[in-house]
Amino acid sequence: MRLTFLWPSVLIVVGFLMPTLAAAQQVVREEVEGIRNLARIESTVACAGAITPKAVAEIKKMGYGAIINLRLATETGADIEGHTAAAKAAGIQYIHIPFSAANPDPAAVDVFLKAITTPGVAPAFIH
Repeated sequence: MRLTFLWPSVLIVVGFLMPTLAAAQQVVREEVEGIRNLARIESTVACAGAITPKAVAEIKKMGYGAIINLRLATETGADIEGHTAAAKAAGIQYIHIPFSAANPDPAAVDVFLKAITTPGVAPAFIH
């Protein structure tokens, strides 16, 4: 039951408190080939839309410890296998936690929280 209420809490933090946190920290918007809507908040985390496998090496060069992908494998252009291979080649951790807003899985919250707090993951690139 706790997990049912935890996921919306995570979304509230990301969706509503992020602008507040961003006001206290510097937000850097960047244009990087293969990455949609990149916004870096200091060096703690970056949130973006879809990426391409070609962008994975650039994400590593930007100093991120891991890429956390929340997209479903069935989404157009998701290319989980391509991202995984590119991450392995670039030497960056790649964590796929599929999340569906239409059918949210409370277990995904625990997986995300464990991943984001694992040593070596931060700073994390989340998309």
